[in-house]
Formats: sequence, C-alpha cells, structure tokens
Amino acid sequence: MAAEAGAALSGMEFSVSYSLSPAWNSTRTLPYFAARFFDTEGRELDVPPPMSGEAAHLRALAHALEAGPVLADLSEAPDALKRGLRRIQPASLAPFERKGIDLFRDRFPVRLFGEGTVRGTGELQIVGDGCETSVANLYAAGDSATRELVAGATSGGGAQNAAWALTSGRIAGAAAAAHARRTGRRGDTPVQVAGTAGLRPASTARLADAREGLPIIQAATIGYDAALWRSADKLVRHRDAVEAVWRTIADHGRAEGLAAVALREHAAMAACARWVLAAALARDESRGMHMRIDRPGTDPAQQSRLLVAGLNHVWTRPERPAAQGIAA
Repeated sequence: MAAEAGAALSGMEFSVSYSLSPAWNSTRTLPYFAARFFDTEGRELDVPPPMSGEAAHLRALAHALEAGPVLADLSEAPDALKRGLRRIQPASLAPFERKGIDLFRDRFPVRLFGEGTVRGTGELQIVGDGCETSVANLYAAGDSATRELVAGATSGGGAQNAAWALTSGRIAGAAAAAHARRTGRRGDTPVQVAGTAGLRPASTARLADAREGLPIIQAATIGYDAALWRSADKLVRHRDAVEAVWRTIADHGRAEGLAAVALREHAAMAACARWVLAAALARDESRGMHMRIDRPGTDPAQQSRLLVAGLNHVWTRPERPAAQGIAA
C-alpha cells in the first residue's frame, strides 16, 4: 500500500529467510544449535553448524531435504539447554509435547520454513531520524521498515529484529505525533484513492481468484534456487514468471467480499516478489543473506543500499549518499 502511494523500498535483496523447524510446526530455532541430523536410514548427514558462514548450514540441509526426509537428534544437547529451554523458550516445547515427542530423546523430521520478509531485512526505505519514508507524512516501523539500519545485510529471530520493532515503533510514533501537533487536524482534506492491483483492474475484470499464481510466487521467493543458489539466469526466469502473475492480477483482478481480501493479498505477494527479484538481479555480488552463485565475491564498490520501487514499472538504483547519511 505504501508503494501504491509512491514509497521506495530498500534492502529487498536481503528479504528471503529460512528457519529450521519441526516438519509440522514452530520456527523456534534455539534447540537446533545442539542438533545432529540423519536420513531415514539412520545415516548421519554432514551438516555444518549454524553460523558457519555463507549459509553452509542451510545449504547442506536444503540439499539433504531435496533428497528425502531429514531427522533431527538432540540427544547429545548440553544439560544447560535441556534444563533451561522451558524457561528461555517455553513455546519451543509445546509442539513436541502435543505429539508425545521427547525433544531431547526422540528423532523427529524437520524442514526449512521459508519466512520471507517477516524474518528478512528489507522493506520501506527510511529517510530520516523519525522513521519517515520517502512519502510525505508516512512513517514506518517494525517489519514494514527496512532493518538495514540495525542489521545490515543479515537478519535474526528475536534479538535485533525485536529491538528494531520496539524502538522504531517508539520513534515513528513520537515523530508522527509531533508532526500531527504541528500541522493540526485537517478533516476536510480530500482523500485520494491509491489502491490499484486487485481492486481496480487496468483492463477487463475477469479474475476473482489468484491462487493459481501462488506456487510461482513461492518458488521465486522462498524456493531454494531462488534464495540459496541465486544466479542471473534463475532470477530472470523467476522474474518473467512472476511478472505474468502480476500482470494478470493488475489487469484483470477484481472480487467481492472476503474474496477481495484474498485477491489483494495475492497482489501484494506478487508485488513483493517483483521487488525482491529486481533487487537481487541488480546486486551482482554476494553480501549477507544475498547469495549469488554466479557472483560469489563481495564487491566493495557495492556497499550502498539498493532502492527499488514501482508497480507498473519496477526500478532499482543505489541510494543517494545524502539520504544514506541521514539514515545512518
């Protein structure tokens, strides 16, 4: 919705993230720092520990999961984790207890759960110290705002992401309130309609359900090839497929009632995928969460944050040095 009002986004190439979780629930990752991994035949898999660099842990698990089910084994977890997990992360134990699984004794299947922009980094560009966006009078906080200012090209679960949600909320709220006090109430200001895709089709309305495009969007954003083994040819292929989904929704999407909400959600996911792919193509290097197998090195000349925006036409460019200085 902010993009429909003209806002730019930043860091969208760093917006595809995975969490290791039980195959049926939960994305609490703390216990898996002590895990060993096995296939269904009982053979231990060669999986580097978390935080090994270049996503070696995630890539090894993705390779194994493509071959078949993967089982986690926490039987050798340190006693401190066994004793303290219920106090530190009580929600981690509940899914196992409901299924009658002993987390620290039984092996259980795991998956890589694609959390996308929720645990990723990029979102709306912040242009001032009050969490202002590039649209006048619009402020952003939490998951709606880029976390690059505190996380760079990385991410995280709680930690810096939770800290950013709290602090940016306080900063944006205070700045917006101060702005409202300065400008006063303007209840008679005309309202301009901004919503487009999924609400007001550009051509003949004939699409009421966009679910057919969802697998294409998912493959382009949380598919292993689109996230862990990016390359120009793969990104272009996904970009063209997502563009077709977007054009169908933007040109023909219209629904009523709750179906209109679902259609709008699909439009938002398609738009987000377009920005992610555009930014990933424009950053022809590997940096943080953005990993290109055709550009494995980090280029010092590409340290600038990368902006992306647009609906009918998506554009990208490095952030202006002046704006970067303000945000820093």
